[in-house]
Amino acid sequence: MKRLYAFCLCCLSLGLVYAISAKPLTTEKIIFSSYRNGNSDVYMMNPDGSEQVRLTNHRADDFSPVCSPTGEGILFVSDRGRVRDLYIMRADGGGERPVFRTAPAYRDDPTWSPDGKKIAYSQHDFAAEFATICTAKADGTSVNRVVEMEKAEGEDPVWSPDGSEIAYVVVDEIHWASRQIRFINLKTRKQETLLPDDVPRMWQPVWSSVHNKIAFVWNRSEPPRQSIFIVNRDGSRLQQIVDVRANAPVWSPSGDELVYSQAVDGKSQIFKINVVTREITQLTHDGRNYVGDWFDPLALPVSPQPQLFTTTWGEIKSQD
Repeated sequence: MKRLYAFCLCCLSLGLVYAISAKPLTTEKIIFSSYRNGNSDVYMMNPDGSEQVRLTNHRADDFSPVCSPTGEGILFVSDRGRVRDLYIMRADGGGERPVFRTAPAYRDDPTWSPDGKKIAYSQHDFAAEFATICTAKADGTSVNRVVEMEKAEGEDPVWSPDGSEIAYVVVDEIHWASRQIRFINLKTRKQETLLPDDVPRMWQPVWSSVHNKIAFVWNRSEPPRQSIFIVNRDGSRLQQIVDVRANAPVWSPSGDELVYSQAVDGKSQIFKINVVTREITQLTHDGRNYVGDWFDPLALPVSPQPQLFTTTWGEIKSQD
């Protein structure tokens, strides 16, 4: 009888793991957040704006979604735990759970390492009243504070395509409301500022995995005050990409397009621009929308690792 019970329990456990296995995305998708049903939720759509599908449905706000490099999971920010923190779910929207099994903390701005094994994010230190840049394994363990901030804050981290650097934004270091984009070498800890400026207003850097270019938002003194620019990693070939007030740029996996947010009739909508032809397409029209990520299974930077998510969700489920 004991052997039969153990066998049944084993089968049940395997069934639970199988039932919630993370199946990777098989088609190209843009992941975004939208405030169109009373609060902010995570959505997914095709690159042409069609088939907009809601992935989260919670009374709290869910936003800032980023897809894992293998297309199996989506990392996002939510205040469902009464404090803003990081959560993860399968690419189909199921299996939502906190990334960290520790007490909730104010964590924001999530991003994946190119190999999908780590994440980077900003964490607010309530005692010191500042935010800094941290990394952790994808399962929320092995937390490491990458940048030590004393009189400034760090936000918007993003990994370089080769995983050797993280670009992030330094806030309030030069003066109140200043924002500089800075690189930190994860091995040497050496730092370098992109396009040094006495009155910097640069934020939201995103790194193209194809051409080693950075897209970012720059608020300049001359009009249009806030727009999107791209530049090479070494600071050369600076170009303004859009000529309207815009923010939140995200590269296409091929590196020839950007999606971004722009206000239309007072509501933020998502647009797509070809950086070569400058052809622009509006992708969303309903509610307030903010782009999060662009995934293409044909541009996988790493080999699929289904065990990365299957094991974790299986453990969590079996403990419920």
